[in-house]
Amino acid sequence: MVRAVPVTLREQEQRGTFRLAIPLRLSTAANTLTGEPGQIVRLVYRDDQNLGEGTMIRTSETKIIEGNLGEVRVTRTEISDEELRLKTKLQTASALTEVGNHYKEFGLNEKANYKYAEALDVCEEILVQAKKVGGKLLEQTYVQLWRIYFAMDKLDLALGMSRRLLNEFPSSSFVDEAMLQQAHVERKRENFPRAINLYTSIAKIPESPLKGEGQFFTGECYEAMALKATTGQSASLYEKAFLAYQKVYEQFPDSGRVGDSVAKMAAFYYKKEDYARAVDVFENVLSDYPDANFLDVILFNYGRCLYKLKKKPEARQKFEHLIRDYPESDIASEANKIVEALKKAGF
Repeated sequence: MVRAVPVTLREQEQRGTFRLAIPLRLSTAANTLTGEPGQIVRLVYRDDQNLGEGTMIRTSETKIIEGNLGEVRVTRTEISDEELRLKTKLQTASALTEVGNHYKEFGLNEKANYKYAEALDVCEEILVQAKKVGGKLLEQTYVQLWRIYFAMDKLDLALGMSRRLLNEFPSSSFVDEAMLQQAHVERKRENFPRAINLYTSIAKIPESPLKGEGQFFTGECYEAMALKATTGQSASLYEKAFLAYQKVYEQFPDSGRVGDSVAKMAAFYYKKEDYARAVDVFENVLSDYPDANFLDVILFNYGRCLYKLKKKPEARQKFEHLIRDYPESDIASEANKIVEALKKAGF
């Protein structure tokens, strides 16, 4: 529930500086600001006396964290009108990119490209001024540009911009994301050894939330290499892919890629005709990761494994589960044919 508390800011001895302290509690008491860690506290205030004309409504936001930060000093309290204008334009570019991504997700590529072009125009317009301001603003402009370039499949430009970020802001909080984008570019180009090197480097960054992503895509690279390799080489590459997916499961249990990785491991067992172990993995995926991707494929292969194990009634249940929950799946029609055949056979 969103709660609002009216407050009054008091001007300090240093003219133009306003402060206020208000307790934040985990309660539902009246006239008390409440919140949970991770939520956003937004201050909205009316500025009656300013350098512009009339009253201005200003806002400021901060995220709630748990614990004691100790002494915190404000090192910079003044933001120029030009910097504020650039930040606003950068937010506009970010919003346009997100709209483009949504269009792209639904296959509306022409509309998506139009939004990306709008976002790119905004970013390129502010880049010169952002270089003069420097600091966080320039860093975020680089980040937004590489995101736009990558969305537009302008891979060379995306790669160049992410490298520029790494060179000019080596301590940036976006370093792991920049490396991930570089790795994605190399993977799209099928430069798999380079991509694997970047993905594994991300997995070694101690505090990165993208470690699981890096490990998962390492497996995808080995799998893609196996598909293109000769029969003699593909077996060892599939084995490396399996081990990469297994590391996601074992070393990065909080990663959003765990369900996908376990599903890939099960598919590996299926290819080796180790149906019993594949069934164990499939069952773990369905019970522990009900929101994993590829669940239609998992159910299909689960059914096939059960069929191979002579458990035809149970196999039919899995195929029917697929048809019921994923009617739009490309393999739903194939599952339906198998169900009809099992019915005719009395299962």
